[in-house]
Amino acid sequence: MRKKQIISFMIALAVSFMSSAELISSFTAENSLLTTVFASETDEESGDADEENIDTDEESNDESDESEETDGAASDTGAQTNFNNIADASEGTYIEDSSLTAPDTSYSKSALLMDMTTGRMIYGKNVDVKMYPASTTKIMTCILALEKGNLSDMVTANYQALASITLDDSQIGILIGEEFTLEQLVYSMMVQSANDAANVIAIHIAGSIDSFVELMNNKAQELGMTNTHFVNACGVHDDNHYTTARDLAILARYAMQNETFRNIVKTVVYKIPPTAKYKVERILTNTNLFLSTIRSLQYMYPPCTGIKTGHTSQSGYCLVASAEYNDTNLLAVSMGCPPNTDPNDNEGSFSYIDTRNMFQFGFDNYLHQVIATPGDMVADKTVYEAKNNLRVALTVDNEVSSLIPQNVERAAEIVPEITLPEVVNAPVAKGDVIGTVTYSYKGMQIGSANLVATNDVELNYVLHVLHITLKIIKSPFFFIPVILLIIIGVAAYRRKKKLERKRRIQQIRRNRQANADNELNRRTPDRNASRTERQRSESKGSTSRYGDSSQDKK
Repeated sequence: MRKKQIISFMIALAVSFMSSAELISSFTAENSLLTTVFASETDEESGDADEENIDTDEESNDESDESEETDGAASDTGAQTNFNNIADASEGTYIEDSSLTAPDTSYSKSALLMDMTTGRMIYGKNVDVKMYPASTTKIMTCILALEKGNLSDMVTANYQALASITLDDSQIGILIGEEFTLEQLVYSMMVQSANDAANVIAIHIAGSIDSFVELMNNKAQELGMTNTHFVNACGVHDDNHYTTARDLAILARYAMQNETFRNIVKTVVYKIPPTAKYKVERILTNTNLFLSTIRSLQYMYPPCTGIKTGHTSQSGYCLVASAEYNDTNLLAVSMGCPPNTDPNDNEGSFSYIDTRNMFQFGFDNYLHQVIATPGDMVADKTVYEAKNNLRVALTVDNEVSSLIPQNVERAAEIVPEITLPEVVNAPVAKGDVIGTVTYSYKGMQIGSANLVATNDVELNYVLHVLHITLKIIKSPFFFIPVILLIIIGVAAYRRKKKLERKRRIQQIRRNRQANADNELNRRTPDRNASRTERQRSESKGSTSRYGDSSQDKK
C-alpha cells in the first residue's frame, strides 16, 4: 500500500512540473500575441509608408538624373542573369506588352528585341526558327579568341587556313606565311568581316578548323544555344550550319559583357601596318552601316554600339546590333532579309530598317527606371526576443533597376517577391543580410537584391532566459532524467523497505533464539539438582549397606 502511495506521489510531482511548463508557455504565448498585434499594426503603418515611398520614387524617377549605365556595369549585371530567361515565341510574333503596337519587321523572316541588361525579350518574331547566320557566326569566333588567346600573340597564316578562301569571300587578302598579331586578326574579322582572318584565328587557337568548330559547339551548349550548330569559323554557307534569332541574342549578349569585345565591335576604322609580305597599309571600315557614314549616308544610327553583320545568298541579310539611349540598352536581331532592289543600295538596307524600327519601339515605349535603392524601406520583420519588441527594417543592398514601360500604370505591375526566414533572432546588427527580394514584370524576373537591416535590434535577455528555461522544461531531455530519478527513488525505497523487513525478521529470529536460550537456562539448574540428590541417595545407601555388613561380620 505504501509503495503505491509513493509512486502516486512521484507521478504527481512530475505532473506539477508539466503544469509549470504549460503555465510558462501560456505566459510566453500571451507575450507573443501582444508582439504579433503590435507587429500587425506596425506592418499596416509600414505598408502605408511603403506605398508613399513607391509613389515618391515613381515621381522622382522622371525628374532625377539616373547614373549612366556603363558597359562594365552591364557586364556585371549580365553575369548574374540566366540567359535562357527569355519568353517563348518559337513561331509567330510575341510582344511583351500587348497594349503596345508591335514594331514593323516585315522584311525580316526572324527578328528579336531584347533588354540587354536582363536578357528579357520585349519583342520576337519566329525567334526559334532555324536560320543561316552567315558572318554573324564570327561573334562566336571572336569571343573564343578573346577567352582562349592572347591578343599580343604573333600568328602566322598557313595554307590550311587559306585553302578554302575564294575571291567571293569577304577577306583582307592574307597571304600564306604572313604574320599578324592576334589582335589585328580579330579586328580584321569583326570590322571588315574577313573570312581569311577567322580561319587563321581558328587554327591558331585550336590547331585545326575542325577542332575549333568543336569548341564553338561546346560553347554554344554551355550558353544554352539549344538550336545552334556550327560547321565553320567564318559563316560560309553549309546546310548544317544554322542558328536562331534567340540563340544569336544569347550569344551576342554574352559577348557584349566582354569589354574588349565591345571596343572591337564599335570600331569604325582599323588600320593594319604593312607586313613583310604585304607592303601596303590595310585600312578596314566597319560593315555595320549604323556606326558611320563611310559606307552609307542614310543609315547611320547614333545610339548604335555594335555588333555584327552577315550575308550570304542563302541566309539573306542578317544584322545583330546593340544600341543605348537614356540609360536603356537594347539588343536587336534581324535575319533573313531580302536584298534591296535599289541599284544604288547594295548594302542590305532592309535589315537596318527593321532593326531601327525595333530600337525605336523600345526607346519610345520603355525606360530604364530605378525600382529600389539602398535606404528605401522594402519590408520589415518581427525579431524574436527583441528588446522593447523592436522590429528590423529592411532595404536593398544595391540599386535595382530595369527596363520597364514608361506608362506609370503598366510600371505599377512590377511585383516584388520577398523571401525572409520564418524567424529572425535577436540581436540584429545594421547591415546584416536578412533575406532577398525579386522583382517581376509580366511574370518575368527583372531584378533582385539582398535585403539588409537598416537598424540594430538588441536582445531582451530576460525573455531570452525565460525561453531557455521553458525550452529545458519542455524538452524530453528534461523529463527523461526526472522519470529516471522517480524510478531510482522508487527502487531505492523498495530496497530500503526490503532491508528493514529483513532486519526485522533477523531481529525476531534473534529474539526467539534468546528466549529459547533463556528457557533452556532456566530449566537446566533443576535437572542438575535432581541429579545431585540421586547421587547423594545412592551414596547414603551404599554407606548403610556397608555398615550393616560390617556389623554382620562382627
